[in-house]
Amino acid sequence: MEREIESFKGKSYSGKDARLFKEWEMIDRRYENDTQGSYIIRKRNGLGLPIVYDIVFNVKSITGVKPEDENGLKLPIYGDEHVMRITLPNNYPSADGQPSFSFTTDVWHPNVRFFGDFKGRVCLNTGDSGVHTHLVDYIDRVIDYLTYDDYHARNEYPYPEDLDVAEWVLKQGEPKGWVVFKQK
Repeated sequence: MEREIESFKGKSYSGKDARLFKEWEMIDRRYENDTQGSYIIRKRNGLGLPIVYDIVFNVKSITGVKPEDENGLKLPIYGDEHVMRITLPNNYPSADGQPSFSFTTDVWHPNVRFFGDFKGRVCLNTGDSGVHTHLVDYIDRVIDYLTYDDYHARNEYPYPEDLDVAEWVLKQGEPKGWVVFKQK
């Protein structure tokens, strides 16, 4: 069965549309044979190029914590399917047209907002990365977030996105080994 992207190859795109196609091509290649994830196109521009993606991660991660037990511990709740939405603004890619990344499923990580109006927002410091960073680079970084291979929980630059989660990571997650997913 032919993949949808094949019908877009060989066409001439310029400027922003060339970048949108390249991003799609890189994401498609990234997930072509990946058993730990996939992507869904949620919205397209007038040429049919993706501008909103849902990235599905099939990896073990923490999705929340249980209420405090009699020992004062909030035990982690684990899940193995997580969905992150990537939205590209009209002025992408430019210094003021950075993509937004937000989980539509619960993720308990200091660099992902768990509480409040911006629940799900992922802090990737896109402004520090520049316009030459591709979406697959951010996707790979989020995989490192989900597996706790990368996180920033200390209340110092670049600052965690969710201070409550960061506090749990420092006071319970790290000391109890709950944020260690891989054997080193």
